[in-house]
Amino acid sequence: MAISKRERQLLWITITTVVVGVNVFLISPLLSRWQGSKMDLSAKRRELATVQATIARAPEWRRSYEKMGRDLKQAERFESATDVIKKVDAVGGAAGILTQSKRPLKEEEHDVYREWAVQYYFEATTEPLVKFLHGLQTSSGFMTVEQLNVTTRPDNSGILRGDIQIRALVAKDGKPAS
Repeated sequence: MAISKRERQLLWITITTVVVGVNVFLISPLLSRWQGSKMDLSAKRRELATVQATIARAPEWRRSYEKMGRDLKQAERFESATDVIKKVDAVGGAAGILTQSKRPLKEEEHDVYREWAVQYYFEATTEPLVKFLHGLQTSSGFMTVEQLNVTTRPDNSGILRGDIQIRALVAKDGKPAS
């Protein structure tokens, strides 16, 4: 039984239609899912790399944590806001800044620690101000600079005038907060 030319064309059209239909209805959705899975996989791999980098830094963080613990044990113990003022005065005097005025701010009580804040108004040149800020950062007390505003003096632009807010964290039992 021989197939006529017309039947052969209909057979090729039918086969082509079936292949295209299978492609459109089965293979295309599978390909789009596969591409979505591939993008998810690459996102998960990036996330894994980030997590592995974080885990790799754990020993460094542990050393830093232990150093902070040692520093806190050696930290100066403040009994009142006046102790904080004395410490800041000592650091400022060593750095060479001229204190215009100072005032303690409201004490804040928290669960296991309290915060003593002090507001200072000062005049200094750039070098003593940098020494003062470095001295505050490296001093033995657990103090942080919360706010710093600096402007030049109107009559002499070489002299800086500013105010600084410093907070000391102290445990309620008188030991530095950890």
